[in-house]
Amino acid sequence: MGFHTQLPRGKASGSMTINSASIEFTIQEQRLRVPLEGLQISLGGASNRLVYFEHPLLNSWSFYTSDRSVLKDPHLHRLPSVSTLLTSARNQHWLGWGLLATVVMLIVAVPLLIVLRMDFFTGLIAKKIPVEWEQTLSDSAMAQYQFGKKMLDDKDVERLLKPLVDPLLNALDHSRYHYHFSIVNEGSLNAFALPGGQVVIHSELILRADSAEELLGVLAHEIQHVEQQHGLRNMIGASGIYLIASAVFGDASGLLAVLSSAAPLLLNQSYSRGFETDADVKGFGLLQQAKVNPSGLASFFEKMIEEEKKQMDKVLDKENQELAKQALKFLSTHPASEERIKKLAALAQENPQSIEYLNLQAAFVELQTATKTFVTNTQGESHDEN
Repeated sequence: MGFHTQLPRGKASGSMTINSASIEFTIQEQRLRVPLEGLQISLGGASNRLVYFEHPLLNSWSFYTSDRSVLKDPHLHRLPSVSTLLTSARNQHWLGWGLLATVVMLIVAVPLLIVLRMDFFTGLIAKKIPVEWEQTLSDSAMAQYQFGKKMLDDKDVERLLKPLVDPLLNALDHSRYHYHFSIVNEGSLNAFALPGGQVVIHSELILRADSAEELLGVLAHEIQHVEQQHGLRNMIGASGIYLIASAVFGDASGLLAVLSSAAPLLLNQSYSRGFETDADVKGFGLLQQAKVNPSGLASFFEKMIEEEKKQMDKVLDKENQELAKQALKFLSTHPASEERIKKLAALAQENPQSIEYLNLQAAFVELQTATKTFVTNTQGESHDEN
């Protein structure tokens, strides 16, 4: 293809002949021959797919071909400019493949890295989420949970729990959360925490606890779930690799949209072994800092073992009992209670401290008495309704 003002529309197709001394362009019956010396060759067009020819003697003529194999012509190959072009083209070729390989590696490596270091990345993202957003998420979940539940009046809960939980809350190091405790009439041995500082205590846990230390051991554990953002990190981890990667690189809008609609999941989630162990260890430290005897946490786990044994007794076949026990140990998302007791015992040995622990038994007895009355009255109301 040739370009010149004399041509119709300024351009026309033609042919090109190369010999050892010159190059000849034939276009619309015109022949233009120039020596190879002084010939200027360059690459252009999309992805440098076109080869352009110019020469001082051509008087404003220029030519190009889309056949890049012309650069391999032995006569042109001797020209220094062509040698430079070929070297540059090869470098760009390998650079392109290198960039492609890098992109492919990133596409594969980033999700793999996130999966392998999920706890690290969810923790990184969770720290960027405002406390107010956590509280809104918790309020939404709590509103659904309370529907149809019998809850002890908040004023009574605050009055009864304040002397018990204040030592724990005062021992927290610059917590960003304002804690709210609730007591629900539930017959299971449990308590759970929601993001933002909401902690729900089952009445059965209070009634079955033998001491203030046992109850506070459980609450210290739940408080650490909040402080370490385990519930929020669980939800982030379940949102998908793409949304997590986007949030890591600064765009958390998609992740927040997903989490906003997932509040009900907070009520049914279970924690990983790593999160449970983390809450145990940090809860133990919080109890010591608050001058509350941490042995109560291990004592509560012993009650959990009793509950597991009761469940095992319901399985009559001994072989199936052993299989069920192994399943509880290895397939549960929570560490087995025996393992947690051993861990707490090891912590106690590693941190031998002569601390004068607080005596909170009087406040605990008052809480138990009020809770028993609450449960009795609630059951009476249920019978009346029936």
